[in-house]
Amino acid sequence: MPQQRRRRYLGEAKKQHKSRFIDRCLARKPEELTEEERGFVREWLREDFHTKHIYQALNHMRYVLKATTDTQATKRLKNWLERYQFHTSGVVSKIAKTVIVREKAMVDTIYSPFSNGIMEGTNNKIKLIKRRGFGYRNDAHLFLRLRLETGH
Repeated sequence: MPQQRRRRYLGEAKKQHKSRFIDRCLARKPEELTEEERGFVREWLREDFHTKHIYQALNHMRYVLKATTDTQATKRLKNWLERYQFHTSGVVSKIAKTVIVREKAMVDTIYSPFSNGIMEGTNNKIKLIKRRGFGYRNDAHLFLRLRLETGH
């Protein structure tokens, strides 16, 4: 439903903008936007109720993710959940309910100094190599290609 609403909204009101541009502007931090992009974002948020509330929840979650201690992360996440769990926008409340299920893992992740970003990137690269290769005759050829492209 939200995807259909978004498509209709983009089709009716924003023909001069491509959907990728809109997504990019809404996904970036407000301080990273140019003044012109900020103007577009303000206009889009004024026109669409659901987009406005999703954008507010995203920016509030960015604040939550800046926590540096266990106590601070727990407090900020609890505040976020209290605010958005029963939100009038169904999309936002559904996201909050998903976060509730994984609340402990979220708190641990927020203040942890460790990241699995490098491993995720390597896995993505391996999948891309497999896809580009259209299959390999044997595993040795695949592993050789992986070593060549990843430098390991």
